[in-house]
Amino acid sequence: MSDKFIKTAICLVLFISVFACSSLGTASANTPNPANVEKEEQAVYSFFINPTDGPALILENTFTSMSDNDVEQTIEYIKSDLDGISKETINNFLNRNQESTKLSSTMDLDSPYILLTSEKLKEIASQPNWGQLLTERYPGSYGYTIFSRVGFNSTLDQALIYVGYVGGPLMGSGSYYLLEKQNGEWILKDQIEVWIS
Repeated sequence: MSDKFIKTAICLVLFISVFACSSLGTASANTPNPANVEKEEQAVYSFFINPTDGPALILENTFTSMSDNDVEQTIEYIKSDLDGISKETINNFLNRNQESTKLSSTMDLDSPYILLTSEKLKEIASQPNWGQLLTERYPGSYGYTIFSRVGFNSTLDQALIYVGYVGGPLMGSGSYYLLEKQNGEWILKDQIEVWIS
């Protein structure tokens, strides 16, 4: 082999190595640490927990209110009505909510809470007076809260979440909320209601 060919091959290998290393560094810099994501998700959940006379009642399984048939329509609604939301935040929200997941009973939400299982909810909701029954079983709860997983941008300073509140039969609402982190605190920037009863 000629010296010229060897030098060209070495230069090519060095170029590819440098490019690969810089790409890996960029990818890892743009990917938040999972522990930080979990911490911020719990901080966003805390934002929606209002202290009451008793522990907050939270549905154990996450939910978004989007059916497979209306995902695109809902996303267009979110894009057009939540001013300033980034595509990155929407994509992360969709990715993290592909399936319903169980929330952890060890979340730090700065307020006491109880996770309501789907089985318990079905058992209670099968009764004609289930709103009253829910309050009797969980004193001070005044209904239950539904959370989606939280979608974030890569810098963890913008968040998208679906939150539903159900107080009883024909008593509830569900909305998408856009939050921003400013001076270490999550603040509400915008919201859109998707159902009310």
